[in-house]
Amino acid sequence: MLDETSIYLKNDTEKSSIADKFLNWYSWVLLGYALCGRGFSYFGVAPAYIGEITLIFGLFALSINKSIPKLLKLPQAWFLIIFMVWCCLNTIPYFPIYGLDAIRDAALWYYIFFALIVATLLISKPQRFLFMVAQYERFCRIFILLIPFLWLIARTIPLPSLPGAGARIISPKTADTMTHLSGIIAFFIGSNLLDFHALLFTFMFFVNLGIVVINSNRSGTLAFLNAFFVVGLAKYKSSKIWRILTITILIILLALIVNPEIFEPLLKKVLSIFVDNNERQGSKEYRLEWWTYLVKSTFSDYFWTGRGFGFNLGAGTGFDPVGGGVVRSPHNGHITVLSRTGVPGFVLWLIIQLGWAGSILSKYLQCRKKGQTKWSGIFLTLLTYWVASMTVTSFEVIIEGPTGGIWLWTMYGIGLAAIQIYKRYPQLFDAEAE
Repeated sequence: MLDETSIYLKNDTEKSSIADKFLNWYSWVLLGYALCGRGFSYFGVAPAYIGEITLIFGLFALSINKSIPKLLKLPQAWFLIIFMVWCCLNTIPYFPIYGLDAIRDAALWYYIFFALIVATLLISKPQRFLFMVAQYERFCRIFILLIPFLWLIARTIPLPSLPGAGARIISPKTADTMTHLSGIIAFFIGSNLLDFHALLFTFMFFVNLGIVVINSNRSGTLAFLNAFFVVGLAKYKSSKIWRILTITILIILLALIVNPEIFEPLLKKVLSIFVDNNERQGSKEYRLEWWTYLVKSTFSDYFWTGRGFGFNLGAGTGFDPVGGGVVRSPHNGHITVLSRTGVPGFVLWLIIQLGWAGSILSKYLQCRKKGQTKWSGIFLTLLTYWVASMTVTSFEVIIEGPTGGIWLWTMYGIGLAAIQIYKRYPQLFDAEAE
């Protein structure tokens, strides 16, 4: 199998195909979303923004690819398709009523096309999988070096907005930043694929982590803590994890000596997720009451179809946001899925999420047992990113938008491809090195 893989890689002298060009374009689009946040998503002309343009490009690349049957060998792919069909059936009837609102809400499920596109294109040529891993390695280096400066620019300079945009050109979000940082730390500790000097990485890691302390985002903090726990549990013998933990403890102790109250705002926000907090209890009670109503009403009155895509889950159910404004989704992606697709859709959602995570975990353990460091690092990174993303999804509107949704389904698609490629070419990285 090694010889077959090696020959396959070395004999690939064809010109770049449409699929290769798409993946190259797509990797830079993902970087734009990660660095600039919502501001980047408004590049283009409504309704053809950068995400929709990229999706059309990807669907074209998918339509001329002959490897779709290979993807359909995975049960996860079938459940994805079934979930999309179910959501589509809950979107079409509401389009005449709600118009573009139905399409905007449907982004929650049509971004899944990115998972199918990426998975199919990577499975069709393993060298593309190596390319995407290399691109992610570049992404890690670029992200961890640039994001602190972009945060500083976004907070200090009154940047303009694109026409029709709801955010400035550079507008990174703490939750998204911490989700990416979760994946990066797993990639750095779990594999030998990130070419980054250990001391420089550790320094920049803490610079990025400082963003959380400054902005005190609850979901982002919790997501990173959950992800770091997963990495620590998986790599508790790694000197890298212990070095980071040691430096973290020293920094915390030093900060507490200089200013004992420095972490108080962050601690209050994190604890407010779990315990009563007078400062934030109103917002917490409002959300819990809203979530409870949506869950109960879905299980009773909207069991089979939910409320569909296009219906305003806020104003439409009498839960106008605290402090005014318009909030269409309850800041919990899982409850949004339940409310819009009913119990059958929610069951499918659990299957596609937990089934994928279980498969990735199984492959990680298999690779770890065999001492395949690069493969195990990739599977650990995918699992860690999923844990962080699902945590944020439980508290914010993430999967409904491009900055979080497209990234989540991209990782999902890469995971599907990794499962299939590992079965056929477990020594892929060894072949690359020859």
